[in-house]
Amino acid sequence: MNDSQNEKIAVLSESLKQIRQQIREQKVLKTDLSQSCLHKGKILVDARQINFSYGEVPLWQSPLTFQIRSGDRIRIEGNNGSGKTTLLKLVTGRLQPLAGELFIADFRHFCIDQEYTVINRRMSVFEQVQQFNDRRLPEHELKMLLHHHQFSSEVWNRPCEALSGGEKMKLLLCCLSVSDNTPDLLILDEPTNNLDIHSQEILTAAVKAFEGTLLVISHDCSFIDGVGADRNIRID
Repeated sequence: MNDSQNEKIAVLSESLKQIRQQIREQKVLKTDLSQSCLHKGKILVDARQINFSYGEVPLWQSPLTFQIRSGDRIRIEGNNGSGKTTLLKLVTGRLQPLAGELFIADFRHFCIDQEYTVINRRMSVFEQVQQFNDRRLPEHELKMLLHHHQFSSEVWNRPCEALSGGEKMKLLLCCLSVSDNTPDLLILDEPTNNLDIHSQEILTAAVKAFEGTLLVISHDCSFIDGVGADRNIRID
């Protein structure tokens, strides 16, 4: 790569930093996520020499040993196809390891993935929020929360399948704010892939303010830094 190309890359990188900073300085949507009641340091997951297989060959060359404690903010690292999403399914009990020992405590978790699969595509925006309303908030409060999360009355009856990635993300944050089942563990699986920069900043701010346990898969280093993930589980 020649000096001219390096200079262009440096200019583009600096421009992106300036755009991100400008967005941070704007009035950004703030979502109040209730906090987990678990005391910090409680062992949620204790994995010892675990492995998995979709055939005869073990998924990981080196079995995995790690702990996840309440309050941890952890990034799962690995190449594409290395089994990062499989590991998420193991720590949430959706899969069982074929080797090793895996202890999973009793805790609540919530997963935000790049497709926002928690959202029911057939429901309207308002119906989706109602589905999460186990706090039994009155209708006018739900509508106030929708306004707060930047959903005007014109879109309340819009089907969720018609929403953009950023709108789905904001709808999920709204749903979490009306739910009474605060997650102890928030799982993020490449959540910024379909988001514009402004939506990324909204999600980053909400996750940063969350004081529970965080487990994140992301190739976005800016997002990783922004949410304060300070431990790594490396998959080879």
